[in-house]
Amino acid sequence: MTILIADAGATKTDWVKITYGKNSTYHEETYTGVGISPVHHDIDMIEEELRLVRVALGDVFDKIRFYGTGIGSPMIAEQMITILSEIFVCRDIAAESDMSGAAKAVLGNSPGIACIMGTGSNSCHYDGEKIDRKSASLGYILDDEGGGVAYGRRLLSDIYKGIAPKDIIEKFNARYNLPVSEVVNHLYRQPSPNRWIAGFMKFILDNSDHEYIKQLILSQTEKFLDREFITYTESELKEEGIGFVGSVAVGFKDQINVLMQQRGWRLREITARPISRLVKMETDIL
Repeated sequence: MTILIADAGATKTDWVKITYGKNSTYHEETYTGVGISPVHHDIDMIEEELRLVRVALGDVFDKIRFYGTGIGSPMIAEQMITILSEIFVCRDIAAESDMSGAAKAVLGNSPGIACIMGTGSNSCHYDGEKIDRKSASLGYILDDEGGGVAYGRRLLSDIYKGIAPKDIIEKFNARYNLPVSEVVNHLYRQPSPNRWIAGFMKFILDNSDHEYIKQLILSQTEKFLDREFITYTESELKEEGIGFVGSVAVGFKDQINVLMQQRGWRLREITARPISRLVKMETDIL
């Protein structure tokens, strides 16, 4: 039996092929590709990427489970299933949101709040089996305050407005050498500006000991927690707790832990890649 599992974010997609042998043994093969979203990417681009997956991991599977950003409705899920069925030979294909995958990964079969902090951000309440309430995901222009795009946007704004300290501006210019015209070009004329903005998370993490960066991280994280979780109940926040998924959550885990403690909220778990937990769920079932 072979199973293909995907965790697709805005920046990258983790793929794992599980092949079962005798005596419940299994073998894993992995592939990491670009981010896939049926909302932000056209069919040709998605199919081209899936063909690369097919070359790397094969084309015949007994089960495919795709967890991805942008899959916010049954109609979009069906669209993704159709695309997958055109590239792979498989009778059992399901597509769910990346939020669903995150909830399963950090909460297992118990209720709680799951939160994604990657390129973008979002959260939901999980009843132990399914998502029963979800925060509106409005994209990087209106939302995504806990995603890398928000931290990167704040950094860029402070750099080019001259708000950041002189030494940080000098470090930034020495590293990137980006005139304003090039920044504007990336933001308004190039594809996936959210990914580009989130790419400056590397600079933030590399300079996280600087007092200005410390305050940037803390203020942006605090703003995110205050806004994102305002609609959840006290019992959900303090008793059921919150699990976090994503590279930003891992990078800022110390700040998240401090801010959660200050609020009396329960921290369940922080993990960068839900794919390993999703694989374990499948292997535990069989």
